[in-house]
This record gives sequence, structure tokens and C-alpha cells, in this order.
Amino acid sequence: MDPMRSIGSSTSSARPAAGTGSRTPLWGTVIGMAVLVVIFVVALLQAANANSLLGWVLAGIALGWLMLAVWVVLMVRKAARFGRSQVEEVQRRAGRAPAAAQGGPAGSMRDEKLSHSFQIVLVQSRVLKQELAGLPADGVDREAIDRALDTIDITAGNGMSMLREEPLSGTVVD
Repeated sequence: MDPMRSIGSSTSSARPAAGTGSRTPLWGTVIGMAVLVVIFVVALLQAANANSLLGWVLAGIALGWLMLAVWVVLMVRKAARFGRSQVEEVQRRAGRAPAAAQGGPAGSMRDEKLSHSFQIVLVQSRVLKQELAGLPADGVDREAIDRALDTIDITAGNGMSMLREEPLSGTVVD
């Protein structure tokens, strides 16, 4: 399975559909914030009724925790927005053809790496042919070696053609 397809196929929005488990964190955040607000209000009322320094210190501590929670929620939401935009960008890029096929600059990094790998296979095939040409024919199944080298050449050539989006050529062997 393509890992990019498992992220989601919709390029318009990375937000989950309504009715999914996406509301659970929101409700947890709302309930947590409500608890902190209630604690702050109770501490504030208690401090006002008792008019003691300890009560006001506790109300200040509760206010500090409330402010910290608000800051954390805002930062997490900002990070989530950034992450969502990154996922949308990856999905947008995954849905398009390689840049070389679109007349773009140089093609994708994946295509360049594949091209380089196929070039290495072709070079090594030529080296093997040259080295085998110098070996004595005794004990060497030259026909099997030639078939294997031809298969390597055809496979690498077809891979290079696919990267250039040219039609495939060669014989299919069952």
C-alpha cells in the first residue's frame, strides 16, 4: 500500500469528516479548560470571602495555571494547523506527475535516484560482458550468462524508458 494514499486521498482538506473521532480531543480540551475556570472562580470567591493572603495566592496560582493552559492550547492548535498544511502539501505533491513529465525543472529526486541506479546496472552489465569475453569457454555456460545479461539490459533499459515516459520495448518471458 502506498503510504501517501493511507494519509488520505482528499487534497481539498486534511480535516477529518464530521462524526469521526476528531471531536474527542476538542471536548477534552473544553472540559479541561472549564475545570480550570471553575477552580479559578472558586479560589477567587474563597479569597474574597476570607480576605486572606493565602486565598489570594491560591487564586493567583489558579489564574497562572489557567493562563498556562490557554497558552498550551493555542500553541498546540498553531502546530496542528502547521502540520495540517504540511500534510496537504505532501498530498498535493503526491497527486501530481513527476516534474520532468510536466516540463518542470529536473524531475523528482526519486526519478533521479532510479535513473542513476539503472545506469549503474547497465555499466556493470557491460563490465561483466567484457570480463566474460576474456574467460576460457571451459565450464562456463555462456548461453545462460548471455541470457542473464540480456535480461539485465532489457530491465534497466525499460526502467530508464519508464522514467522518461517512453513506450516500453522488449520481449515478455514467462
